[in-house]
Amino acid sequence: MTEKDYKEALAGMMRDPEQREAFAQVLVEFLQPGHLTTEIMSLLLNTRALTAGDVLVKKVRKGIQVRTLVPGAVHLASEITINDRINFVLDGADVKVTYNEWELERGEIGTVASISAEMKNKLRDYFVTKVFTALTTIWTAVNTPLNYIAMGGAVTAGALQNAIDRVNLSSTGAKVIIGSRAAITPITSFAAFFTDAATGTTGWDPALIREIYQNGWLGRFYGVPVVAIDQVYDYPDTYIPLVPTDKILVIGDKVGEFITYGDVKTKQWVDNNPTPPQWLLELYQQFGMIIDNAQGIYVLGQIS
Repeated sequence: MTEKDYKEALAGMMRDPEQREAFAQVLVEFLQPGHLTTEIMSLLLNTRALTAGDVLVKKVRKGIQVRTLVPGAVHLASEITINDRINFVLDGADVKVTYNEWELERGEIGTVASISAEMKNKLRDYFVTKVFTALTTIWTAVNTPLNYIAMGGAVTAGALQNAIDRVNLSSTGAKVIIGSRAAITPITSFAAFFTDAATGTTGWDPALIREIYQNGWLGRFYGVPVVAIDQVYDYPDTYIPLVPTDKILVIGDKVGEFITYGDVKTKQWVDNNPTPPQWLLELYQQFGMIIDNAQGIYVLGQIS
């Protein structure tokens, strides 16, 4: 085959969208950016995926009472009341990309399927980061010193115990201690040690020491699971971390809820006004979040 024949055959293949995508998949191998996992979201808040038409209002049912039974008496009936306590206010997230068709045909940016998959991952990153940021900024030293402490250094045993005690009092119980691995790792410096209240002497648990040496960290502290989020970065060249390293959260059970409303919607079209035409792909989705027991969240901030 001559060079001319090869170019003509290649040009013919590029006119077929299916063959063009297949060829681009072979030509281009992308180093994928890091992404946050959906499991992190469920650790932070309860999550639900609602469909169009689902009720967005949280209701409270009251009035059901238990009374002492008196034989032969006609007992009072309690009237049930329903109150609309709080409702989700929906917001929208949108991710949209564009490229001219010449570069698309040459496989410069990969296949449409691979681009769409990465866009969905970015949308998920956005949701997780938004929730984590909202929870870490819900309390400050100004609005409540009861649920916030500025560490000014690494986390300490006393501060973490106080946080767990506070969350246990203001919720049904602390369910997780969570933060970046950089912020969580110092827990290993004190989690395996204890102080005898009677003698004031400090000891250590050999089993816990072995667990630290084998796994690099402990799974629980003060009865609460410890979750370290491995740091991920947006792209290998910009190297921007997605997980804050200066905060640790102690979160109680059922403190709030995150919802997505409806499926991820997709639009794909070609703008023929410019030359060459411009290809566009857009993904968007509605979401909402309610924190209905902020007292069940404790923030350990300014960790370094």
